[in-house]
Amino acid sequence: MGTTGKNDKVLTIQVHEENLNPRTFKVPVRWIHRASWSAWLLLAVSILSSVFALRLYFSERLARPELVSELENEVQELKIALEKKGAPVTGGALTPAPQGSDPKATEEAPSPGPGEPLTAKDGIWNGLADNISAPPAGVTPTVRLDDPRLEWQGKYANFTVNVVYRDPGKGSQQGRLIALGRANDRLFAHPEGVLNTSSGSALFDVGRGEYYSVARFRVLKARFGPYESPRQLAEIQVFMFDLGNRLILNQTFKYGK
Repeated sequence: MGTTGKNDKVLTIQVHEENLNPRTFKVPVRWIHRASWSAWLLLAVSILSSVFALRLYFSERLARPELVSELENEVQELKIALEKKGAPVTGGALTPAPQGSDPKATEEAPSPGPGEPLTAKDGIWNGLADNISAPPAGVTPTVRLDDPRLEWQGKYANFTVNVVYRDPGKGSQQGRLIALGRANDRLFAHPEGVLNTSSGSALFDVGRGEYYSVARFRVLKARFGPYESPRQLAEIQVFMFDLGNRLILNQTFKYGK
């Protein structure tokens, strides 16, 4: 290694081949340093680019379905709120309330206070609320339930079932679902808080059901209990509704003896 100046070092390389005169190459050391720093810089940039690309990919993949579901849920809740205020939604558009109608007249009467008697119709439940429509006869549901499984954890029953869209790649189905765990002396519901009190006109409130959106399949997970023994659970019934409060699927799975 030689030097051509005070701070300019040169690396001299000699190549010998048989009896020929050696070939001499001189490379400034600063070139080698610059090349190494450039290589390290390119490596660091490529690693950072890969990390950011992977983070963006996974964040888009994981967050987008939840964001869509939340937005659809908020839109549905907004429609319900507008309907209660006298501006029903039909076909995706707002329909103004008839002139001369009093929005307050459509509001429900206040619930009786503690210790006050209920009216004659309070506490008498129907199977479904009046605004729920049953599917027409002979119509095949857009979804089906496959591979139901029941596992016991102490006194609690963990129920899972696959909700499968019948035409994957050709759309999706959204709505709300409710599952009931029935026994002779007790009734449990999924999700929590979906059952009405005695002031409600139906057994459960579809608006408080679990929101779902399925394009291929998703897993329904429900937990029922406590039960005194596995034999006490008689059946699990799953109700699925679309966003228009139409019942599209009602299926019962028998258990117990």
